[in-house]
Amino acid sequence: MIISIHIGAHCTGGAQLMRGLLKNKAVLAEQGVAVPPPSRYRDLLPDVMKKVKSDRASPETQEMLLDHMLELEEPQRMVLSYEDVICMPPLVFEKGVFYGKADFKLPWLRNVFAGHEVEFVLGLRNPATFIPEVFARCGPKMTYETFMAGTDPEALRWSDLLHTIRQVCPDAGLTCFAYEDTPIIWAQLMREVTGIGPSVPISGGLDILATIMTREGVKRLRTYLNTHRPQNEAQRRKILMAFLDKYAEEEALETEIALPGWDAALVDRLTDLYEEDLLRIEGMEGVRFLPP
Repeated sequence: MIISIHIGAHCTGGAQLMRGLLKNKAVLAEQGVAVPPPSRYRDLLPDVMKKVKSDRASPETQEMLLDHMLELEEPQRMVLSYEDVICMPPLVFEKGVFYGKADFKLPWLRNVFAGHEVEFVLGLRNPATFIPEVFARCGPKMTYETFMAGTDPEALRWSDLLHTIRQVCPDAGLTCFAYEDTPIIWAQLMREVTGIGPSVPISGGLDILATIMTREGVKRLRTYLNTHRPQNEAQRRKILMAFLDKYAEEEALETEIALPGWDAALVDRLTDLYEEDLLRIEGMEGVRFLPP
């Protein structure tokens, strides 16, 4: 069995992805794809991970876990989403290292499913919005200085984290995507993590796009797609981009950032550095990047 696990990052649409897949649960089951609800593993999985820190889970342990998680008998693929698997939001920059716990938490996770093929899926996001959004999840008692733990925002590189993952889990597949692209690539992302082909009908492919477009625009887009069916994914994305350009909800595209010491110039620098990092990631060996 192939086990595809969305491992974060925080604030990159993990909950929305799982909701979208669960909406298609019956269709996916027909394709041999199991999507257990997170409530079946969010508490159990961390406990099992701690028990297999230094060794692979026994076949009996793996069978026990899968029996608890699965409703489908002998699926070809299982999809999980657990964005706190590396750490909780307050610890993202613990000891000044960006997701520093990845170097041991992910091998533990790999050990849990030692007898199966594992694929990690990681969402990336512009640090200019990622840092404020994750900090907002940390609660009122945490200060920005404590959260950052001395980390320079301009030093954050997703490519460094991806390199770490490749080093510590070399036999796990690794796919990543940019959060900023999700309105356009959402349907394709759902297909990628489930391994289903373009001929399998799924619903919810416009869910993210609908949050940043006017109602009238979404209505017109759905009508257009029904009457002018795209011949391929590239054509579909071209149509989505055209409608987004025309019917974007401007307020939904704006992000207000208010952090100590931050200004427009820093946001611009972080954005430029992020775009450079994405170009670097596209060429990384052993990393599959979903392009917009």
